[in-house]
Amino acid sequence: MKARSLRWRLVLLAAATILMTLSVAGVSLVLIFERHLERRVEQELETRLTELLAAFALQADEPVLKTALSDPRYDQPLSGAYWQVSDEHGPVRQSRSLWDQSLALQPAASASAAAYEIAWPNDATLYVKDQRVLLGNGGSPRIFRLAVALDHAEIATLRQSFTSDVAQALGIIGAVLLLGSFLQIQLGLRPLAHLRSRLAAMHAGRTTRLEGAFPAEVAPLAEDFNALLARQQEMLRKARERAGALAHGLKTPLTILAGEARRLDERGIACSAEALREQLGIMRTHVERELARARSNGSLTPSGLHTDAHHSASRLIDLVRRMPRGRDMQFENALPVRSSVPVDPDDFGEILGNLIDNGRKYARARVRISAGHIGGRAHIFVDDDGPGIAAQLREKMTLRGERAHGGTDGSGLGLAIVSDLLADYGLTLILSESPLGGCRAGFAVPGTPATAHAQPAPMQPTARPQLA
Repeated sequence: MKARSLRWRLVLLAAATILMTLSVAGVSLVLIFERHLERRVEQELETRLTELLAAFALQADEPVLKTALSDPRYDQPLSGAYWQVSDEHGPVRQSRSLWDQSLALQPAASASAAAYEIAWPNDATLYVKDQRVLLGNGGSPRIFRLAVALDHAEIATLRQSFTSDVAQALGIIGAVLLLGSFLQIQLGLRPLAHLRSRLAAMHAGRTTRLEGAFPAEVAPLAEDFNALLARQQEMLRKARERAGALAHGLKTPLTILAGEARRLDERGIACSAEALREQLGIMRTHVERELARARSNGSLTPSGLHTDAHHSASRLIDLVRRMPRGRDMQFENALPVRSSVPVDPDDFGEILGNLIDNGRKYARARVRISAGHIGGRAHIFVDDDGPGIAAQLREKMTLRGERAHGGTDGSGLGLAIVSDLLADYGLTLILSESPLGGCRAGFAVPGTPATAHAQPAPMQPTARPQLA
């Protein structure tokens, strides 16, 4: 279970609410049942007392029962059903069921018409109802108290049985309610699942907007998100246009300054000319790197654009072959056909183009572009058969203007630009020893599963993994 899952929070809340509600309902039902049961017992006692009054009489000034009472339990010792006749001196007649006990009635002054409880041996309780009657046979009348009683254990047994039945019934009801709540939550959260699937489709490059029908509660969110994407795309477009305008705007002043450096050389002011050329080189390097970063979409790419890696590599190889030494090199495109990477096409061209061009500069005769895996994550590699880069220099190579070997064309800016562009996607450039004997430059494919602390693994020449 996920601690931050909205679904499970709602399920737990529903379960707690159902449990609390059914508990209150169960206690209430038991109390109501017991109250009605006590009323039924009181009615039963009233009936029994009426029967005792009808059977009671005085014969020769002695209390007797003219007829036998209907409940046979009166004749069974401690059966739970009792009757007793008392006068001012105490009990004068009682049922055989009382055996050697007697009913401890409430004092006459506090007696009421309602039934009441009295203690009984073995921690038992009796429900008792009594009534005072006045009888006399020509002489002075006598006052008697006629009482009937029933054992409370019968009520307790019925209550316990009822409680057990109620608990089972409420348990079944609770399970049904919990299942219904879960289904209700599932259906209620389905629009959010649909929203998540639409976002996944955007990341996968299958769509550029949150498309589909959303309920009224979610539709404003989707509309605002689509508006934000459109606004971000427009801002990105304008930023790239401004970057291009800046490049063109700086090109002319830099060209003029380069011409001034040549004129200084012609006038014999070589020191000033060299200093000016050095500063111009620094300016060009800084401008090119920042323009490359400004043109990058990186993780801000709102539409989840994909690039055909194999096709893009073939196009870049054709371009690099037109550069110095390009016709003399063997370029091998070993990327899977129709392989797709979730990177903006311009960014991917900038990254892979710089890596291929770097291989062209330093390779002896061969450059290979391939795919492989490091720690379960798909990578793209550019290998060459050149002198390679010493391990202690690899990190330094990503800094601007740094070169592992002199005597090559270019500004030494390519790997630094690649590192900057990969950083926009949360990735890093991996430099290692190539199976071809030179340098291997590689990077992970965005969106593929990552494994922490992965180390470069030798490329399997026969493997053709799908990049995305």
